[in-house]
Amino acid sequence: MTRKASSSRSEIASGSWRRRLSETCATIDEIRKCSSPKGICSLLLGYVGRFGATNLLAGVIPPPFVSGREQLAHVVLAEWTARYFSNGYLARDPTIRLVRQASAPFHWSEVGDLCKVCPSGRRIMDEAKEFGLDQGLTIAFSTLERNPVGFSIAGEKLDSDPCDRLALQFVMAYAFGCASALVGGELCRKSVHLSPRQRDVLRWASEGLTVDEIAQRLNISSNTADSHLRSVRERLSVSSTIHAVAEALRLGLIS
Repeated sequence: MTRKASSSRSEIASGSWRRRLSETCATIDEIRKCSSPKGICSLLLGYVGRFGATNLLAGVIPPPFVSGREQLAHVVLAEWTARYFSNGYLARDPTIRLVRQASAPFHWSEVGDLCKVCPSGRRIMDEAKEFGLDQGLTIAFSTLERNPVGFSIAGEKLDSDPCDRLALQFVMAYAFGCASALVGGELCRKSVHLSPRQRDVLRWASEGLTVDEIAQRLNISSNTADSHLRSVRERLSVSSTIHAVAEALRLGLIS
């Protein structure tokens, strides 16, 4: 009975992810067509608006205590920046500390449970509410050079479930990769080769299947499926399977 219930929940989760993936395909296609980070930012605002977000900020986290000008140079996508960077909040923002630690995606309401928040950090988060940023979601990942990246969306009230969070991770990673390429003046990274089996595993991962489910579909062991996914992440220089799927789509490695 327990095994059946677990299987049913897994099927529901996979189905929900596939629906979210289908719903975001149009957004991915539009992002691919954008010729500037500003255009990507506008598209993303429309996409995250369905979850109640009205603002976004994404960029590589610079070393501590650099100047405001240098901080802004690391921003790739932004809707709000002036107050934040002019007041030097980067060095004291607890969400940035969690991004540097490569934390899993977190809502701002969870920050106090994930790390110790100093009084100045609490003031920063309280001040965000003056700008209608009462609630936020931050996703951390890394660049090819392993530099930490933070991607945050915020608004008066965010409304999303766990499957929405997965979809957001996927779209954000894809959008950041495209925007970074545009900022760097290049259309794509150096060529990355994946074996046919690695592509198969990644395609099923893009459908929301777990490692065990992928192994069953391909008639291989779970250890082998997991090994293939680890190799894919290493070749794409990413830390999560969702980011790997986003980058593989961006680079045309899977469709």
